[in-house]
This record gives sequence, C-alpha cells and structure tokens, in this order.
Amino acid sequence: GAGGIGFLCVFVSMLLEYPFQKNTGGVPMTIRRFKRFLLVVLLLLCGCAPVSLSSEPSLRVSSGQTLASLYFSTTGVCSEQVSFEIAEVGLLLGDLWIDLPAGPVAIDRQQVQGRQLLLGIGPFPAGECRRIRFKLKQIKVAQSPGTEFVDQLIELPFSRPVTFAGSDSTCLFVDWHLTAQMLKESGFVPLFSARGQEMPLGGDLAYVLCDNIDTLYLVRTDQNVVTAALGLPGPLGEIAVDAQRRRLYVVSTGERVIHLFNSANARALDRIALPIAVNPRHLSLSADGVFAYVTDAATNRVLKIDLFSGLIARQATVGLRPERVLFFDDGSPHLAVSSPTAQRVFILSADTLEVQREFPAGLDADALLYYNERLYVAERGSQSVAVFDYHSGRQLARVSVGFEPADMMEVDGRIFVSNSREGSLSVFNAGQNTTARRIPIGEGPAALAVSERRRMLYIADRDANTLAVMDLSGERIKAVVPLGGSPSSVAVLD
Repeated sequence: GAGGIGFLCVFVSMLLEYPFQKNTGGVPMTIRRFKRFLLVVLLLLCGCAPVSLSSEPSLRVSSGQTLASLYFSTTGVCSEQVSFEIAEVGLLLGDLWIDLPAGPVAIDRQQVQGRQLLLGIGPFPAGECRRIRFKLKQIKVAQSPGTEFVDQLIELPFSRPVTFAGSDSTCLFVDWHLTAQMLKESGFVPLFSARGQEMPLGGDLAYVLCDNIDTLYLVRTDQNVVTAALGLPGPLGEIAVDAQRRRLYVVSTGERVIHLFNSANARALDRIALPIAVNPRHLSLSADGVFAYVTDAATNRVLKIDLFSGLIARQATVGLRPERVLFFDDGSPHLAVSSPTAQRVFILSADTLEVQREFPAGLDADALLYYNERLYVAERGSQSVAVFDYHSGRQLARVSVGFEPADMMEVDGRIFVSNSREGSLSVFNAGQNTTARRIPIGEGPAALAVSERRRMLYIADRDANTLAVMDLSGERIKAVVPLGGSPSSVAVLD
C-alpha cells in the first residue's frame, strides 16, 4: 500500500543519512540537499493514498446501475448543408432528469450521413427511461449564410419505454430523419426520433468486448453499426464464437466462469464454472466446438472444459504464467500456448494436455498463429514475428514488424499483424521473411477478426475506442465504428 511505500521512503532516507551523522560538518552541503530533495520527491510520489497507474478513467458501473451508450445516426437523404452541436443531453427516469456525462458533439450533415456517432456514455440508476432531451447549438445552414439561428431544445419520447436493469449495459439511439423540408420560414426545423436497443437475430455480427467497461457490443457487419450492448460481471477475458452451433463464449476473470450465449438472439444459456482457476483469461475452442481451452497465468495451468457437461475434463501445469492459447489441427488436435515470462511456446496434445515439444521465443512471446505447417509467434518486446517449422522445431525466420505486435490473422496466405504501439498493420506473405507493407490503422490496433463472407478484417483499436473495418480486397478502411470503451477482444459470426 501507499503507507508502506511511504515508510520505506523514510527508512531509505535514514540509511542515506546514517553514515554522515557522526561528521555532519564534513558532508558537502550539495549532498545533504540532494538527500532531502530525494526524500521529498519519494514522499510526493507515494503520497498517503493509492495512486492509479491508468490514465484512462474507469466507467465500470456500481451495483444496480446501467451503463448507457447513446448513438446518433441518420435516415433518409437530403442535399442541405447543415451543421450544429448537440449538448446538454439528459434522460428522464421516473420524474427525474439525469444528465449524460458528455461534452458537446459537432454534427455535420455531410460527415454524419450514413455513419454512426457516439454522443456519450454514462451510468444511470435502475428504472424506466421514457424521454430524452438535448440542445442544438451553433446551428449553421449553408443556404442561409450569416443567419443566426436560435438554440433549440429538443425533447423526444422513446418509441417504447427503456428499462434500465441493475448492473447491465445498453444502447440508446437518436435518429435524424433527413428531409428536404428542414428549412421553413420559421427557421431550421429538424426531425428526430429516439429508440432503445433491440437484440439482432441470426448472424452478420461482430462481437466486441470492451474490458474496461465490462461491456459486450454487438455490431452489424452488413451496416457496420452498433446495434446493442450487454453488461457482464468483470474483469473480463477473451471471447470466442462457435459458428456451427451458433454459440458465443465469454470468459469472466472476476467470476471465474465462462458465460455461454445463444448467438442467434444473444440470450444467456449457461455459466460454466472454473472453480480451480484464479485468473482465467485467454480462450480457444476446439474445431468441433465440444471443448474450450483456458489458460490461468496465476496457477500456471491450462484447463480443458467439456462444454456439454460443463465439467473440467483435464488440467495441466504448463510453463510459467501461460497466456495465449491456440487450438489447431495438423492431422491430430494440438494446442500452442505462449509463456511470455519463460520466453517459450509449448505444444500440447489437445486430448491429454501433455507437452509434446517447446520452442524458444523472443521477448514477450504473445499472439500465436498456425498456418501451412508453420507456427508464427508475435514477439511484443522484439518488434518481430518468429516463424518455426512446426515439425522440426527449427526457427525459419524472424520477420520485423511494427512496435509491440499484438495479434495476427491469416487471410489468403497473407499474414496481418496489428502493431499496438505504432498505429499500423504489418502485412507479409506466408513463406516470405520480410514485411511487404504497413497500413496505417488508428492509434492502437490490437485484436483481429475476419468475416469470410463479407471479406472484411475487423480491427479493435484500444487507444481510439473504435472498431476499424478493412476491405480485404483493396486493404482500405471502409468504416470506423465508435465504442464506449477500449476493445480488447473481437469475434465474428457470419
């Protein structure tokens, strides 16, 4: 704690002073001043209260609260050049108006048409929300240059009341209906409507987990817009989708369970307990969807869970603080498990969890990829991807990529690597030992997922709180989806 650190600072200061107490006069004044300066600095750093090391404010809600994400979008078309600011957003719960903690958001008809903007996100008490209000400020219309429009207060009913349940997340939407009749003699007359979220049915979804707000966002891949959100008890780990059985799995590190959802309607089906785990986080599914594999860095364990019975089928101690886990089949089912602390990658039998071989990896071995009898290992601390011949264990190459590679994805023989501290994707062809190109992507690209049906790559940008959508044919960004938190894991259901 901070008090213990403060005591340590004083103790260090006493040690520093001790050799000079017998002959203070012989100590140069500069040294004495330096010691006092060092003590003051240490005490200021330690303080008398805990200090958060994260620069990002937490939006985790208290028990009984709902985290609401408010989105703005347009319907219809028009040619009028209109811009304004949306400010002072409030929601009516019962008889009380509660402000949404968000600053003014600039709206420009040309820029927002066909896109979705996040107006704000904040916690609200449980209850029934019936209305929303906000102010339109700085209204400007290109057809009326120099005209000063009066600020407008907009108050809207939701199409149906929205229930805020305790300890949950939800989405609210304001739609701007674009028409050719927004300008009248009385001034600027826009048409808005408000609605709550509805859970989508079927596929064409990207699931995006934001671990800093314990929220799972559902994004429609046909329109690249957020359609709903779910709140889960955190802290949260990875997510995975079983496309064949239409199942979604979410690891809850805090509750030490795997949440199971029907991905057809996002309804919770089961909670699979992980009683012997302490810090479960990373997850991989077997090809047939029968088993899940979870790593627990706190106990050095890899767990094999029977998803039908909900029981732990096997467990094994692997390396030191195992992290990423990857299921693959090279004729027989195997797991690759990375251990950044030990700088090793272990190959296990997916049936028995026995370690069959291990590869030496570089600094901070992290993300794993198996393709065409080669094992690719992202080395975050070495800015490289190590390539191994899977059968012989011989290292074939070390491909230089960007700063802190976080995830990898193979598409049509191309290896995409997200560089989380460089704002780029590195791309190289499997079998080649050099990066072919780098594609600028936001601020902190991390987790990757692909839609084979739509030929799109989905990139979680942790620093920008967005999900970038890249067309795989032209390798160009097609859309950027704003999120209420920092995305940590992505999965796609076609």
